[in-house]
Amino acid sequence: MALNTDKAGTTYPPYTYEVSREKIHEYASALGESDPRYFSAGDDCVAPPTFAAAFTVTKGGRAAFADPELGAHWTLVHGSQSYAFGERPVRPGDVLTCTPRIADISVRGRNELMTMEVDCRFADDDTRAVLSRAVIVFLGSAPAADAGGDGSAPAADAGGDGSAPAADEEGAA
Repeated sequence: MALNTDKAGTTYPPYTYEVSREKIHEYASALGESDPRYFSAGDDCVAPPTFAAAFTVTKGGRAAFADPELGAHWTLVHGSQSYAFGERPVRPGDVLTCTPRIADISVRGRNELMTMEVDCRFADDDTRAVLSRAVIVFLGSAPAADAGGDGSAPAADAGGDGSAPAADEEGAA
């Protein structure tokens, strides 16, 4: 099943996430972090830079995957993740308003790539906390580009007769 490329640019309803000291500690522990700011009980506690992954990949992606018009399926891999940060760090007690958006859908061979952005802003002043961008690769979902249309890969055929390429003098193909 192919993704509906008309859904590129779609923005889904925002959701809120309240940052807790406990979740910051759990996330930092899972990463094996040792920076004392991530484990502080005081006002100097901050979230690790990649903390947004804990709530943008799952919550942000959930809206897109629930959209029946998108055509998303679960034969996928996480291609990449990047972040753009605001002026101040994320701290316990911050409330973030996060807005998921499908930034792009493209085809590469038999795979489709969907770029999902989640723009998280501080609820108290609407400044950016973090913009999380993930590229999700949907495996084998693009329509076949071969002449037969059966989804099989084109044969590696050097001579046009279906045989394998001839080996050179060194024995390498």
